[in-house]
Amino acid sequence: MEKQVPEPSEDVTQREDRDLIAACLAGESAAWERLVARYQRLVYSIPMKLRLSPDDAADIFQSVWLKLYEKLASLRDHEKLSSWLITTTTREVWRVAARNRRDSAPAIADGDDQSNSLEQIAATAPLADAERERLEQQQIVRAAVESLPERCRNLLTMLFYEKDELSYAEIARRMEMPVPSVGPTRARCLEKMKKRLQGKF
Repeated sequence: MEKQVPEPSEDVTQREDRDLIAACLAGESAAWERLVARYQRLVYSIPMKLRLSPDDAADIFQSVWLKLYEKLASLRDHEKLSSWLITTTTREVWRVAARNRRDSAPAIADGDDQSNSLEQIAATAPLADAERERLEQQQIVRAAVESLPERCRNLLTMLFYEKDELSYAEIARRMEMPVPSVGPTRARCLEKMKKRLQGKF
């Protein structure tokens, strides 16, 4: 008999990690997609900060999510998923960096160090406590933004996450709202953010 995958009972974007994990274990593909979307920037940022290539970062990204999928049922503390992901990603960085050093050793020995120099290979030192804490805080802020109503989420994304700074006129056009309303709406959305972040720092 074919297994019936349950339909999501609520908007997966608003679920806590523990609820998303339970939904993943119950077979909800949308819950897994949301979990990946929630933490993809965190996972991908670590190998990039440690100077691995985009290709290596992509390989690490895939490996980390495969490891999470395999261990999902045995995770003990669902409230510390970001910490688990940081630790696992860092270990994958060490593995890839060690492989890169092994692969580059013959080329360096032969004097061909232009494309494989040690400066281009990530250090194997653990993330500093301050850097680890900063990554976790960034993830807390991203999760708080994600939990906001769509209008606030879109507004704050345009204000603080767009690559190019947008004018209030451009934001108003995209949001289909009067320009004078952008400031007050921004203030209300930031107040909602403040409430969501209380006690988390």
